[in-house]
Amino acid sequence: MERLQPSGIDVLVVGAGIGGLSAAIELWRKGHDVRVIEAKDGIAGLGDFVGIGVSATRQFAKWLGTSEHYDKICYKPALSLYTYEGELFGGPWPARRIDAVPTPVSRPSLIRLLYDLAVSVGVKFCFGQKVVEYYEDSDGVKFCFGQKVVEYYEDSDGGRAGVLTASGAHHYAELVVAADGVGSRSSKIVMGNDSPPRSSGFAVYRVAFPTAIAHQDKEVATNFPVPTDGSDDVRIYLGPNTHAITIVSEKIITWLLTHEDKGHSAESWSSTVNASDVIQELAKDPSWDPRLLALIKQTPDQSTVDWKLMWRNANPTWASPGMRIIQLGDAAHTFLPTSANGATQAVEDGISLASCLHLAGKDNIALGLRVHNHLRFQRVSCCQRAGFKNREQWHHVDLKEARKHPEKLAEMTGRWITSHDPEEYAYQNWTNCVNHLIRGTEFVNTNIPPGFSYRPWTIDELLNAADEGRVVDDDGDWS
Repeated sequence: MERLQPSGIDVLVVGAGIGGLSAAIELWRKGHDVRVIEAKDGIAGLGDFVGIGVSATRQFAKWLGTSEHYDKICYKPALSLYTYEGELFGGPWPARRIDAVPTPVSRPSLIRLLYDLAVSVGVKFCFGQKVVEYYEDSDGVKFCFGQKVVEYYEDSDGGRAGVLTASGAHHYAELVVAADGVGSRSSKIVMGNDSPPRSSGFAVYRVAFPTAIAHQDKEVATNFPVPTDGSDDVRIYLGPNTHAITIVSEKIITWLLTHEDKGHSAESWSSTVNASDVIQELAKDPSWDPRLLALIKQTPDQSTVDWKLMWRNANPTWASPGMRIIQLGDAAHTFLPTSANGATQAVEDGISLASCLHLAGKDNIALGLRVHNHLRFQRVSCCQRAGFKNREQWHHVDLKEARKHPEKLAEMTGRWITSHDPEEYAYQNWTNCVNHLIRGTEFVNTNIPPGFSYRPWTIDELLNAADEGRVVDDDGDWS
């Protein structure tokens, strides 16, 4: 794989999920020295699927053979829309790459693909390293304006950052990338406090298991057959304050069901329940499609994860005060699943970060982080907001209107998301953004919805709108 000249920047990535692995690959490709540490004892084979948009996957063409391998492991969705009672009111739309519908892919398969690529190019991994603290030394670079320089000198040690693990080990680097999820301990140094994430009010039952097990029930095999045209059957069931998604492929069946958080869910792959527990909960509403319930009943015991959906207020600052620690993916910005953008934006983060560091160079790491943060925050914040709007649209469907144009409910991401190229954007906007940050010249991000005037928002603002039944309507073109 083609690599730029070595930058000499030593980077430690914390977390070997999709965001961390993607960042490690792109950082390496841009010439930076990369190591990865991960809390688990190996590459995790946990999870069901994620949706990845083309703004992220088009970069795979630059990652030696990754596009070809990705095409083999991703689903080929033929999408249909149902009411939760079982009425088909949209689709099936033939399997094709629809930009507005991020392509679902098995999370374990994608992580394995990215890990194998990272190892093949020489990225070093250290497993079993659970980070309990982030820190940076007093030499971490800071900005102070209005200071006339009268002398130049260099500190042979340079600014560095590090992490402490549960085993007492210390890992240092010139730059630490916190890609360890919504509960990252990096928030303490970045935000000045631990600021625990809040419940979104919802959780999701999620599971993937062999299709052969589900098809032991003849009715399930009849109602959820494996497509014979090479596609994968994807169905979205929409109900009041809930929705479910099923994917049927030749080998694996996946189902997810978003439900109100009753306080029993947890953000952990070990928080499992039995299918009978889910059926008991759904039985409170006799309108649920019995065919879907039959599929859920076939799920192996204690394999369904009850995943608590957590989020934080959009935080415009992702870097530590000394500019030696940068958050990435869920550690910086949490997403609702209905955004269909969590994994996509994590990959975009890594692409942007690697490019900004390349442009900044070893002597200007802090400037690279500032530009990266400024180019990314508003875009990601808009994607988060779009996820909330999608959820409200799915959970409060006007069927009379939906039947007229059902495809609009399937369009989860706008053109402003899918057409974006984070690498190209960083290179094209670097100079103008630097001038804006240092000299105060005008700079307006163009990677957000056209015509939208960005403004801050809070979780409470959105939740209050939902409680009051108000539609969150914004200016600009979000389609």
